[in-house]
Amino acid sequence: MLLCCLAFSCDTDEAEFPVLTTSGAQQIGRTSVVLEVEVREVGSIRPIRYGFLWGTAPGMDIFNAANRLDLGNISERGKHSIKLELLSPGTRYFVRSFAANQEYSKIYYGNEMSFTTLD
Repeated sequence: MLLCCLAFSCDTDEAEFPVLTTSGAQQIGRTSVVLEVEVREVGSIRPIRYGFLWGTAPGMDIFNAANRLDLGNISERGKHSIKLELLSPGTRYFVRSFAANQEYSKIYYGNEMSFTTLD
């Protein structure tokens, strides 16, 4: 009796979860800043909703952040930037990017960084 066993594997090089990098603040002014996120991997939950969280306290998530800006849906990797305005002069802010599925039941975060607006 001859027993033959075949195993199939599929390697798509696709990440299971979104991977984000929150870049350093650019063009810091008295009341504005330009923020950038690089979506390095979208993962298997396409499309994803993405955006930024910011406030004056560190350690924020989508539920406790003072401010949230939802930038919409994306399905591809890439860099995205926005200009935040109406910030307070001379204030230290913390910022973090996020990605989520459409229902916000699965949320993924980029690194948290900080900047201080000019006086």
